[in-house]
Amino acid sequence: MRTKKEITRETVTFLIITTVISTGIFIWMFSGAKDSPAAVIPMMYTPGISAILTILIFKGKIRDLGWKLGKARFLVFAFFLPILVSLIGYGVVWLTDYSDFTTREVVNYRWAKMIGFDLPAPFIVGVLSKSIIATLLTILVVFGEEVGWSGFLTPKLRQLFSIPVTSLIVGVFWAVWHFPAIIGGFYGYGTPLWISLPGFTLVLIGASFIRTVLVEKSKSLWSGVILHASHNVILMGVFLEMSVRKEYTTYLVSETGLFLGIIYILVALGFYKMLCKKKLKYKNGLL
Repeated sequence: MRTKKEITRETVTFLIITTVISTGIFIWMFSGAKDSPAAVIPMMYTPGISAILTILIFKGKIRDLGWKLGKARFLVFAFFLPILVSLIGYGVVWLTDYSDFTTREVVNYRWAKMIGFDLPAPFIVGVLSKSIIATLLTILVVFGEEVGWSGFLTPKLRQLFSIPVTSLIVGVFWAVWHFPAIIGGFYGYGTPLWISLPGFTLVLIGASFIRTVLVEKSKSLWSGVILHASHNVILMGVFLEMSVRKEYTTYLVSETGLFLGIIYILVALGFYKMLCKKKLKYKNGLL
C-alpha cells in the first residue's frame, strides 16, 4: 500500500505530464491545426497516455486502472444520468422564452438513414439511432480521456480526499484543461467567455461528481467512459439539437450553460446521497 506522500507525488506527476503534453498540442492547434482530428484525437488521449507514463515512472501496475466492466447497473446509471440532467435542464428552458422544442434536426439524422429509415424518420427513431450508435462510436474517442480521469486520477484522489472534494478537483482540472480550446474558438458554441468558462466548469464539476460516485461504487473506468460518451452525444448533441437556439439559449443550456451546470450538480448530489447514504471510509481521507 502506497503512502499518502507517494500518492500525492504520483498525482502531481500525472497532472504535470498531462499539462506539458497538452500545452504542446495546444501550441500546434494555435499554429494552424485548430480542431483538426490530427490534433484533437491525440489531445483526447493525453490523459490516458499521461496515466500510463506516470504508472511506469513509479513502477505501478497498469492492470490496476479498473479495466473490468463492473456491475451492469452502474453502466446503466452512467448512460441515463446525462439524459436525466438534460430532461430537467432543457425541459425547463423549453418552457420559457429562451428556447423552444423542435424535431426538425432529429428527424433528419443520418443515423436513422444508416439503419434503413427514409428521412425524415420518425422522431423516436432519430433520437434512439443517434443516442445508441453515436454513443458506441464516441466510446472510442473518450476512452483515452477516461483512462486518465476514471482509471487513474479519480481513484488516486479518493485515497486522499472525500468524494465531493475529489469531484471538485477533477472537475476543475478537467474544465481548465479545455479552456485554451474554448478561448481559441476551437470548442464551444460561441457563447461569451464570461458565460462559457464558468458555465462549462459547472457542467464538468457536475459530471465529475457523478463519475466519482460511479467509479467509487463500480471500481471500473468503463462507468466513466459510458458517462462521458452519453454526456457528449446526448447532453451536448441530441438535446441541444432539439432546442431552437435563441439569443441566450447557450447561456443556459448546452455544455457551457450556467443553468444546466447547476442542474447537473443538483442531480449529482442526489445521486451521491442515494448511493452513498452511509459514510464512506477512505484511507488518509480529508474533508
